[in-house]
Amino acid sequence: MHNSKKLILAVLAVILLLGATPAFAQLAGTWEGTGTGCCSPHPGTVIYPWQTWKGEIPNSQDVFIGEWWDADDNHGTFKGEVEFSVIPELAYAEGEWTWYDPTGPSNEPVYGGDFEMTFYILEKRCEGIWTSIWPSPSEQGTMRGRKVE
Repeated sequence: MHNSKKLILAVLAVILLLGATPAFAQLAGTWEGTGTGCCSPHPGTVIYPWQTWKGEIPNSQDVFIGEWWDADDNHGTFKGEVEFSVIPELAYAEGEWTWYDPTGPSNEPVYGGDFEMTFYILEKRCEGIWTSIWPSPSEQGTMRGRKVE
């Protein structure tokens, strides 16, 4: 009887481990969403970072990378490092976002600020904040999104 209890405990442990694995696996894929807020990188120039965005988390689940656009044809990129929470249903990405300055001296995007994103893995949704190095009417902008693939 003693061995059967050990076997039952081992089977339960494997079932619990397998049950947690899909939560981690669901983070990888395509995420997209919208954002609020604006900033002014040059006098008379207003951009709306993260107004529309699309990003990817690869199977390695270590990075969140993508692009953003606004209705005025401004666009940029973002890249952040992904970390998992002690709560298996949550993950976080922290990184920076950039803007392609059409008046800039090169075709390379310029650093615009930082962002933080929280992923609610089981719900397949995310939300976050972004800040800017440029003047902005608010301290931070916001983002919301969902997993699409």
